[in-house]
Amino acid sequence: MTIFEALKISRKKLSDAGIESASLDASLILSHLTHLSKVQLITHDSDELSDDILNKLNSLIDKRITGYPIAYILGYKEFWGLKLKVTEDTLIPRPDTEIIVQCALDRKVKGSILDMGTGSGAIILALKSEYRDNVEAFACDFSEKALEVAKENSKALDLEVTFIHSDWFSNLVDKKFSLIVSNPPYIEENDPHLTKTSLPYEPISALTSGADGLNDIRIICRDALAHLKTDAPLMIEHGYNQGPSVRDIFVSYGYKNVETVIDFAGNDRVTVGYKR
Repeated sequence: MTIFEALKISRKKLSDAGIESASLDASLILSHLTHLSKVQLITHDSDELSDDILNKLNSLIDKRITGYPIAYILGYKEFWGLKLKVTEDTLIPRPDTEIIVQCALDRKVKGSILDMGTGSGAIILALKSEYRDNVEAFACDFSEKALEVAKENSKALDLEVTFIHSDWFSNLVDKKFSLIVSNPPYIEENDPHLTKTSLPYEPISALTSGADGLNDIRIICRDALAHLKTDAPLMIEHGYNQGPSVRDIFVSYGYKNVETVIDFAGNDRVTVGYKR
């Protein structure tokens, strides 16, 4: 079977299963298996595929049909122009999370910066790639497996970050930062979205946070005060409908100049406050 024929069949199978990105996903999977670029798949579309490649292709297409994320199939996700390894131990970075990166860059901070609940390392590595030697980068996560992935990404990208195994601030004694950022769990425990799209396959501990989804945000806002320098910002990503509640949490802990930044769709996405 040729590349053209295999792609045609794969795209139809994905499309019939309701996968909206059927054409792209089929190309990405076959490119992953053959090590050919998407352009090369077109220019070599008459090339015959081996039985081994075809068997693997069929297996991965069937896996994608179940809703299994394309990022986990490929083993990577691009974020802020960086190619990041992802596994089932890490969340898949979303484009909306780039908002928090831009917010941090807009503040032009210097000194030490911290990413809480780093996962694959997406946020801290994006920031380090821009700030370079102007900042000392730190990141923590309570998941040792996630930290291993983040460390691999740091090494592959040649970006120096100090990774710390910590349940939020528990292992960050006496350290103060010029900026703290976090994309914590913020989905309500019974949110119906947890059964849709890629969420059923992603680590639940990195997704949900109590009945209202705000438990971890409350903890971070409370405990960050002991680890922020005076006038330093705390930035937290949250759900599209949580802006008012998160602002109230910031204000209740005494942060000043609290504001919420919207995402590409015009929804509340990142709330920022400064330590007094």
